[in-house]
Amino acid sequence: MANRARGEVTLHLGGDTYVLCPTFGAVCEIEDAIGANLYDIGRRLENAEITARDLVTFAHACVTGAGYTVERDRLGEMIVESGTHTVIAVLLTYCRNYAFGSAPEKKDDTPPSSDRTASPTSSSAPT
Repeated sequence: MANRARGEVTLHLGGDTYVLCPTFGAVCEIEDAIGANLYDIGRRLENAEITARDLVTFAHACVTGAGYTVERDRLGEMIVESGTHTVIAVLLTYCRNYAFGSAPEKKDDTPPSSDRTASPTSSSAPT
């Protein structure tokens, strides 16, 4: 299971689950292999303007950087089988988590109460 506090994302491919954590080493490998910085790669992902080769290169660096072993060609096949849009969404989150940190999980959507407002069960009107 991915640890959101660490920026980890989960990638499901070919019946396997890969937990990917953005690391400096993986990002350097991605940037070197693709020839662009992670911000530009993220924009290309967001606009679905990334080549199949670059998508596989990115995914492979993430997967192997996380300690998994998978052949690049097999990874490409699994990406096509799973749907490139799904993989792009996960890798875009990976980029965002590396660049900006992961979003904290919401615990409660209820706005904080204020002492100046009456609660629904009490009334300030005289009885």
